[in-house]
Amino acid sequence: MRYINENNNNPIDFFLRDPHNKIKVVDLKLDMKVQMEYFAFLSAAAREYGSGESSMEALMERAFDAGAPPDERKRILAWLSCSEEVEALRALEQYEKSCPEEMKGFVAICVYQCRTGIESMLLDERHAVVVSGMGGKDDKIRYFAALMTLSGQPWTTTEQHLLREELVLTSKEHDAVVEVLEFSGKYAKMLFLIPITLPPITVVRSAKNASNELGVFISPQEVITNVSRLSDEELDKIFSGEEWQPPLPFLDFDSAPD
Repeated sequence: MRYINENNNNPIDFFLRDPHNKIKVVDLKLDMKVQMEYFAFLSAAAREYGSGESSMEALMERAFDAGAPPDERKRILAWLSCSEEVEALRALEQYEKSCPEEMKGFVAICVYQCRTGIESMLLDERHAVVVSGMGGKDDKIRYFAALMTLSGQPWTTTEQHLLREELVLTSKEHDAVVEVLEFSGKYAKMLFLIPITLPPITVVRSAKNASNELGVFISPQEVITNVSRLSDEELDKIFSGEEWQPPLPFLDFDSAPD
Protein backbone atom coordinates (compact mmCIF):
# COMPACT_ATOMS: atom_id res chain seq x y z
CA MET A 1 0.00 0.00 0.00
CA ARG A 2 1.30 3.44 -0.92
CA TYR A 3 0.68 6.58 1.03
CA ILE A 4 0.06 10.19 0.05
CA ASN A 5 1.22 13.37 1.71
CA GLU A 6 -0.22 16.84 1.38
CA ASN A 7 2.05 19.76 0.61
CA ASN A 8 0.43 23.12 1.25
CA ASN A 9 3.64 25.06 0.72
CA ASN A 10 5.36 26.12 -2.46
CA PRO A 11 5.16 23.11 -4.83
CA ILE A 12 8.46 24.07 -6.43
CA ASP A 13 10.25 23.31 -3.15
CA PHE A 14 9.03 19.72 -3.31
CA PHE A 15 10.63 19.08 -6.70
CA LEU A 16 13.84 20.88 -5.82
CA ARG A 17 14.19 18.66 -2.74
CA ASP A 18 13.79 15.53 -4.85
CA PRO A 19 14.53 16.32 -8.51
CA HIS A 20 14.42 12.62 -9.40
CA ASN A 21 10.63 12.54 -9.17
CA LYS A 22 8.91 11.94 -12.48
CA ILE A 23 6.10 14.47 -12.73
CA LYS A 24 2.59 13.46 -13.76
CA VAL A 25 0.21 16.40 -13.98
CA VAL A 26 -3.44 15.39 -13.81
CA ASP A 27 -5.29 17.06 -16.67
CA LEU A 28 -8.51 17.23 -14.67
CA LYS A 29 -10.16 20.47 -13.65
CA LEU A 30 -11.24 19.56 -10.12
CA ASP A 31 -12.72 21.79 -7.47
CA MET A 32 -10.12 22.32 -4.76
CA LYS A 33 -12.75 21.42 -2.16
CA VAL A 34 -12.96 17.94 -3.70
CA GLN A 35 -9.19 17.60 -3.48
CA MET A 36 -9.16 18.68 0.15
CA GLU A 37 -11.98 16.22 0.81
CA TYR A 38 -9.91 13.44 -0.74
CA PHE A 39 -7.00 14.13 1.62
CA ALA A 40 -9.32 14.22 4.62
CA PHE A 41 -10.93 10.88 3.77
CA LEU A 42 -7.55 9.31 2.99
CA SER A 43 -6.25 10.34 6.40
CA ALA A 44 -9.33 8.87 8.06
CA ALA A 45 -8.99 5.69 5.98
CA ALA A 46 -5.36 5.22 7.03
CA ARG A 47 -6.44 5.26 10.67
CA GLU A 48 -9.33 2.88 10.11
CA TYR A 49 -7.94 0.41 7.60
CA GLY A 50 -4.18 0.78 8.07
CA SER A 51 -3.98 -2.23 10.35
CA GLY A 52 -4.81 -4.51 7.42
CA GLU A 53 -7.56 -6.32 9.29
CA SER A 54 -10.07 -5.70 6.48
CA SER A 55 -9.54 -7.70 3.29
CA MET A 56 -9.39 -6.00 -0.09
CA GLU A 57 -12.41 -8.01 -1.26
CA ALA A 58 -14.53 -6.93 1.71
CA LEU A 59 -13.57 -3.29 1.28
CA MET A 60 -14.41 -3.27 -2.42
CA GLU A 61 -17.76 -4.90 -1.80
CA ARG A 62 -18.60 -2.25 0.80
CA ALA A 63 -17.31 0.64 -1.31
CA PHE A 64 -19.63 -0.19 -4.18
CA ASP A 65 -22.63 -0.92 -1.99
CA ALA A 66 -25.17 1.81 -2.78
CA GLY A 67 -26.69 1.32 0.65
CA ALA A 68 -23.47 2.14 2.52
CA PRO A 69 -23.11 5.65 4.02
CA PRO A 70 -21.43 8.06 1.52
CA ASP A 71 -18.64 9.00 3.94
CA GLU A 72 -17.75 5.37 4.53
CA ARG A 73 -17.68 4.71 0.80
CA LYS A 74 -15.37 7.67 0.23
CA ARG A 75 -12.99 6.50 2.95
CA ILE A 76 -12.74 3.09 1.32
CA LEU A 77 -12.37 4.51 -2.19
CA ALA A 78 -9.53 6.75 -1.00
CA TRP A 79 -7.85 3.75 0.63
CA LEU A 80 -8.26 1.63 -2.50
CA SER A 81 -6.59 4.41 -4.52
CA CYS A 82 -3.35 3.65 -2.67
CA SER A 83 -3.43 -0.01 -3.64
CA GLU A 84 -0.92 -1.47 -6.06
CA GLU A 85 -3.31 -4.28 -6.97
CA VAL A 86 -4.62 -4.27 -10.53
CA GLU A 87 -7.88 -5.66 -9.20
CA ALA A 88 -8.42 -2.47 -7.18
CA LEU A 89 -7.70 -0.27 -10.22
CA ARG A 90 -10.14 -2.18 -12.43
CA ALA A 91 -12.83 -1.95 -9.76
CA LEU A 92 -12.32 1.81 -9.40
CA GLU A 93 -12.38 2.30 -13.19
CA GLN A 94 -15.61 0.34 -13.44
CA TYR A 95 -17.19 2.31 -10.62
CA GLU A 96 -16.16 5.60 -12.24
CA LYS A 97 -18.40 4.78 -15.22
CA SER A 98 -21.54 4.46 -13.13
CA CYS A 99 -20.95 6.44 -9.94
CA PRO A 100 -23.35 9.24 -8.93
CA GLU A 101 -22.64 12.64 -10.46
CA GLU A 102 -21.64 14.14 -7.11
CA MET A 103 -18.95 11.44 -6.72
CA LYS A 104 -17.32 11.75 -10.15
CA GLY A 105 -14.57 14.23 -9.21
CA PHE A 106 -13.68 12.29 -6.07
CA VAL A 107 -13.57 8.96 -7.89
CA ALA A 108 -11.50 10.47 -10.72
CA ILE A 109 -8.76 11.38 -8.24
CA CYS A 110 -8.86 7.86 -6.80
CA VAL A 111 -8.56 6.25 -10.24
CA TYR A 112 -5.67 8.44 -11.31
CA GLN A 113 -3.76 7.92 -8.07
CA CYS A 114 -4.21 4.14 -8.21
CA ARG A 115 -3.16 3.94 -11.86
CA THR A 116 -0.05 6.01 -11.24
CA GLY A 117 0.92 3.93 -8.22
CA ILE A 118 0.76 0.74 -10.24
CA GLU A 119 2.73 2.29 -13.11
CA SER A 120 5.40 3.41 -10.66
CA MET A 121 5.68 -0.11 -9.21
CA LEU A 122 5.89 -1.81 -12.60
CA LEU A 123 8.44 0.66 -13.99
CA ASP A 124 10.33 0.90 -10.68
CA GLU A 125 10.03 4.68 -10.86
CA ARG A 126 8.90 7.24 -8.33
CA HIS A 127 6.18 9.56 -9.56
CA ALA A 128 4.89 12.80 -8.13
CA VAL A 129 1.26 13.22 -9.15
CA VAL A 130 0.16 16.84 -9.25
CA VAL A 131 -3.46 17.95 -9.13
CA SER A 132 -4.59 21.56 -9.36
CA GLY A 133 -7.91 23.29 -9.76
CA MET A 134 -7.29 24.12 -13.41
CA GLY A 135 -5.49 20.99 -14.51
CA GLY A 136 -2.35 20.92 -16.61
CA LYS A 137 -0.45 18.98 -19.23
CA ASP A 138 2.74 16.90 -19.15
CA ASP A 139 5.05 18.71 -16.68
CA LYS A 140 3.13 22.01 -16.79
CA ILE A 141 0.46 23.49 -14.51
CA ARG A 142 -2.32 25.69 -15.84
CA TYR A 143 -2.54 29.16 -14.28
CA PHE A 144 -4.88 32.09 -14.60
CA ALA A 145 -3.24 35.53 -14.51
CA ALA A 146 -4.52 39.08 -14.74
CA LEU A 147 -2.90 42.45 -15.29
CA MET A 148 -4.50 45.91 -15.16
CA THR A 149 -3.79 49.16 -16.95
CA LEU A 150 -2.08 51.80 -14.85
CA SER A 151 -4.69 54.38 -15.85
CA GLY A 152 -7.64 52.14 -15.04
CA GLN A 153 -8.90 52.70 -18.59
CA PRO A 154 -9.43 50.01 -21.26
CA TRP A 155 -6.36 48.72 -23.08
CA THR A 156 -5.58 50.56 -26.30
CA THR A 157 -4.85 48.63 -29.48
CA THR A 158 -1.14 49.50 -29.19
CA GLU A 159 -0.97 48.37 -25.55
CA GLN A 160 -2.67 45.09 -26.39
CA HIS A 161 -0.21 44.48 -29.22
CA LEU A 162 2.84 45.19 -27.03
CA LEU A 163 1.71 42.85 -24.23
CA ARG A 164 0.81 40.10 -26.68
CA GLU A 165 4.24 40.27 -28.34
CA GLU A 166 6.11 40.27 -25.03
CA LEU A 167 4.07 37.31 -23.74
CA VAL A 168 5.01 35.29 -26.82
CA LEU A 169 8.72 36.05 -26.37
CA THR A 170 8.74 35.45 -22.61
CA SER A 171 6.81 32.20 -22.90
CA LYS A 172 9.27 30.80 -25.44
CA GLU A 173 12.16 31.78 -23.19
CA HIS A 174 10.68 29.91 -20.20
CA ASP A 175 9.14 26.91 -22.02
CA ALA A 176 5.65 28.13 -21.14
CA VAL A 177 2.52 28.22 -23.29
CA VAL A 178 0.00 31.05 -23.53
CA GLU A 179 -3.34 29.36 -24.14
CA VAL A 180 -5.58 32.42 -23.81
CA LEU A 181 -5.07 36.18 -23.81
CA GLU A 182 -8.19 38.31 -23.68
CA PHE A 183 -8.83 41.95 -22.82
CA SER A 184 -11.84 42.96 -20.76
CA GLY A 185 -11.97 46.68 -20.06
CA LYS A 186 -8.96 47.55 -17.92
CA TYR A 187 -7.99 43.89 -17.44
CA ALA A 188 -5.78 41.58 -19.47
CA LYS A 189 -6.69 37.99 -18.56
CA MET A 190 -4.48 35.04 -19.44
CA LEU A 191 -4.30 31.26 -19.21
CA PHE A 192 -0.79 29.78 -19.12
CA LEU A 193 0.77 26.34 -19.03
CA ILE A 194 3.92 26.84 -16.96
CA PRO A 195 6.56 24.24 -15.98
CA ILE A 196 6.00 22.96 -12.46
CA THR A 197 9.52 23.97 -11.38
CA LEU A 198 9.14 27.57 -12.55
CA PRO A 199 7.52 30.24 -10.34
CA PRO A 200 4.53 31.38 -12.45
CA ILE A 201 5.17 35.00 -11.52
CA THR A 202 8.37 34.82 -13.61
CA VAL A 203 6.54 34.64 -16.93
CA VAL A 204 3.89 37.24 -16.11
CA ARG A 205 6.27 39.75 -14.55
CA SER A 206 8.85 39.42 -17.32
CA ALA A 207 6.26 40.22 -19.98
CA LYS A 208 4.85 43.09 -17.92
CA ASN A 209 8.24 44.65 -17.23
CA ALA A 210 9.32 44.35 -20.87
CA SER A 211 6.10 46.02 -22.00
CA ASN A 212 6.51 48.86 -19.50
CA GLU A 213 10.00 49.56 -20.81
CA LEU A 214 8.29 50.79 -23.97
CA GLY A 215 5.98 53.10 -22.03
CA VAL A 216 4.71 52.60 -18.49
CA PHE A 217 1.07 51.64 -18.93
CA ILE A 218 0.62 48.45 -16.83
CA SER A 219 -0.11 48.57 -13.10
CA PRO A 220 2.53 46.99 -10.81
CA GLN A 221 -0.22 44.79 -9.34
CA GLU A 222 -0.77 41.29 -10.68
CA VAL A 223 -2.94 38.27 -9.85
CA ILE A 224 -1.97 34.64 -10.47
CA THR A 225 -3.78 31.50 -9.34
CA ASN A 226 -4.03 27.83 -10.29
CA VAL A 227 -7.43 27.39 -8.64
CA SER A 228 -9.92 28.93 -11.09
CA ARG A 229 -10.51 31.69 -13.63
CA LEU A 230 -11.58 34.95 -11.99
CA SER A 231 -14.33 37.27 -13.14
CA ASP A 232 -13.96 41.02 -13.57
CA GLU A 233 -15.97 41.48 -10.38
CA GLU A 234 -13.60 39.25 -8.41
CA LEU A 235 -10.61 41.08 -9.87
CA ASP A 236 -12.16 44.41 -8.88
CA LYS A 237 -12.18 43.28 -5.24
CA ILE A 238 -8.62 41.98 -5.35
CA PHE A 239 -7.06 44.97 -7.08
CA SER A 240 -8.97 47.44 -4.89
CA GLY A 241 -7.85 45.70 -1.71
CA GLU A 242 -11.37 44.78 -0.61
CA GLU A 243 -11.88 41.74 1.59
CA TRP A 244 -11.75 38.67 -0.60
CA GLN A 245 -11.34 34.96 0.13
CA PRO A 246 -8.07 33.90 -1.54
CA PRO A 247 -7.84 30.61 -3.43
CA LEU A 248 -7.02 27.45 -1.53
CA PRO A 249 -3.33 26.46 -1.58
CA PHE A 250 -1.73 24.41 -4.30
CA LEU A 251 -1.87 20.68 -3.63
CA ASP A 252 0.36 17.87 -4.78
CA PHE A 253 0.30 14.13 -4.26
CA ASP A 254 3.59 12.74 -2.99
CA SER A 255 3.49 8.98 -3.50
CA ALA A 256 6.15 6.90 -1.82
CA PRO A 257 6.49 3.26 -0.71
CA ASP A 258 5.91 2.18 2.88
